[in-house]
Amino acid sequence: MDIILFLQALEPRAVVHLVFAGISWCGDGPLYFLLFPLLYWGKAPSVAVRYGYLWGWAVLVMIVLKSSTATMRPFLAAPAQVAFLQPLLAGFTWFPSPDLLREAYRQSPTFPSGHALVATALGLYLAAHTPSVGWRCLLGSGIVLIPVARLYLGVHYPIDVLAGSAIGALLWVLATRVHWPVRASHKVRWHLWPWRSLLLTGTLMGVLAVIALEAAVVWLLLLSYPVLLTVARRPIVAYAADRGAVWRTANAVGGCVGVGGLLLATAPLRSLGMLLSVPLVTAWVPLGCPYLLQHLKPVLRRYVQRTGLGGGQRADSSEPMEQDRMSSRRDGSKEGLVQAMAKVFTWRD
Repeated sequence: MDIILFLQALEPRAVVHLVFAGISWCGDGPLYFLLFPLLYWGKAPSVAVRYGYLWGWAVLVMIVLKSSTATMRPFLAAPAQVAFLQPLLAGFTWFPSPDLLREAYRQSPTFPSGHALVATALGLYLAAHTPSVGWRCLLGSGIVLIPVARLYLGVHYPIDVLAGSAIGALLWVLATRVHWPVRASHKVRWHLWPWRSLLLTGTLMGVLAVIALEAAVVWLLLLSYPVLLTVARRPIVAYAADRGAVWRTANAVGGCVGVGGLLLATAPLRSLGMLLSVPLVTAWVPLGCPYLLQHLKPVLRRYVQRTGLGGGQRADSSEPMEQDRMSSRRDGSKEGLVQAMAKVFTWRD
């Protein structure tokens, strides 16, 4: 409790509150979704897919652990000492009044800190795939400052954020640092027949339902991620083929715009909306966005040719050689642009 009181007494309070509120928002959830298309098209599909799996397991573990505890938030347990400084914007969800936000926190146990758990697991994962020292320092700062921000806002105890960070680090180790030789070298042996897969899924869902019904619902929604990736693996692999930096950049930008729109559309549903965004984002980033861009490209090309926005062609046909020479120069400049952008967006696994 003394740490919380010390943080809330920092001056100037307006600036400190604004900084910690912004840091806390980075761990609310939307930023993790927006990073998925950037990783998929800017880094490598395999890195993004493993990132999605790690996020899903972190959320599921958080829900299971929170369902087994009933600890009140600090601002609820000691309202005379701890101030409630959480802003009304949580993710992309806007709460009309502080009372509604307080009620939402009243229904959510404090242990462990989901912000600390997910931020640590994903922050360590991203740092391991980032060669830049500057980006690693930024990710490390987020791993430390997001839990501190939750303490400052009065919604977690120190034990909550410490436990969340420890569990997140453990999940990262299990997901990336522990080598599974049977899994890696004998994938055929791990192939499950459909009925066995259904049996395993049903058993796990039953166990989660016994622990908490909410955990079983979360498990079903998160299960859409591997199901969609498996069912649509052929078109996904075809679209993921490297077609140059322009293709990757367009898909990264379009993916972020689409993900942002999906999150805004599901924001009124709060936590359920975030979970419903999982299958929508999974279908949009590797499949929907490249499909749209691929079919939109010839339409735009025909439109440019029809309206003459591409510079136009001379009606006089007495200079075909000059037109061919100018066309080859334009093609050469485009190839040079693609090569220059390819140096920035390196495509590697």
